[in-house]
Amino acid sequence: MGMIFEAHPLIIRLKRQLEHTRAGYRQVVLAALTIGEDRASAIYCASQKRMAEELKVEYRHYTFKKNVSAKKVLDALTALNADRGVHGIMVHKPLPGHLNEVELFSAIAPGKDIEGVHPQNVGRILLKDPYIIPPTAESVLAVLDHVKVDLYGKNVVLIGFSSHIGKPLSVILADKFATVTITHIGTYEKKQLPFYTRHADVLISCVGKPHFIKTAWIKKNAIVIDVGISRGPHGKICGDVDSQKAVLKAEIVTPVPLGVGALTPLFLYRNLFKSVTRAHQEKKRL
Repeated sequence: MGMIFEAHPLIIRLKRQLEHTRAGYRQVVLAALTIGEDRASAIYCASQKRMAEELKVEYRHYTFKKNVSAKKVLDALTALNADRGVHGIMVHKPLPGHLNEVELFSAIAPGKDIEGVHPQNVGRILLKDPYIIPPTAESVLAVLDHVKVDLYGKNVVLIGFSSHIGKPLSVILADKFATVTITHIGTYEKKQLPFYTRHADVLISCVGKPHFIKTAWIKKNAIVIDVGISRGPHGKICGDVDSQKAVLKAEIVTPVPLGVGALTPLFLYRNLFKSVTRAHQEKKRL
């Protein structure tokens, strides 16, 4: 029998680091934009607000109706870019279908992009020179580092290929010389997914469907990182993996909640403080 990952010690350490950094600045402001309604996004937004209160960060939440025009959102981003009192900007995902993700993310000033979605920040990851790593991806990396996984030559299977988790993780893990396999809806529909997961030394699931990953699909003594979050029966928050069953087979399983999702807001705010620091450094040079 393996163990369920305990995030609390890592959370405490990261919070202390953030509190120390926060003490060096008079005011820190995060602007978050939400377009339409999404349950997973609402959960993430709530955790951000709680963290903002703990760190004494001003959290400005801008909400738009689902049918909002692209121009209205772009105008809001332009104004936030120009506002020197705003240090970080993020746009909650998913976006309504009529909005162009690349257009909106490209409109965020790279120095205020705390989710690492601007093409410039994405490109730095590809060039092995990341400045801002998407918070969820960095949370996964932090878990792997905390449990001291030697990634060299390990078979790492990613389920899901989103621009803010799967794609950056695949590049960063490959840079660490892991053997990375990317799976997605095509793999699943062709009934090939269990084949790949059963060969995974490290399995990272980013699907967002309650208990999607069957315990029989997991390799014995694997490290299972559950990034998915959704609401299962009776509104209970669930992950892609049933951690209580998976731990009987895997070496380490991250739970949902209180796993990767509990770390993500911390890395979001760490990115925010990076932006604050850079803004102050640029101000001194003027």
